[in-house]
Amino acid sequence: LALFVRRLGVQPGSLHDIYPSHITRSITSALLEFDKRLPGFVTPHALLHGVETRTSSPLRVIRDTDSLQCVGIQGLYPAGEGAGYAGGIVSA
Repeated sequence: LALFVRRLGVQPGSLHDIYPSHITRSITSALLEFDKRLPGFVTPHALLHGVETRTSSPLRVIRDTDSLQCVGIQGLYPAGEGAGYAGGIVSA
């Protein structure tokens, strides 16, 4: 896992170090609730990535009409504004 994280240039850290406690409590609560609906979602080996960009481009990641997976990248499910499947940040 550590090699994978380094290869991506990701710096692991605790959300508790960067967000106020009311934010981390809400995130924790939401993840635990999601795990009730999809058992196994929360594991000790999970990585939560948060990427933000303030740019935009006219890009659409093509997805298969049946599986909704990205064409050419198995297991990737494009969604939201960055993948071209929302009308803007509000609807993403």
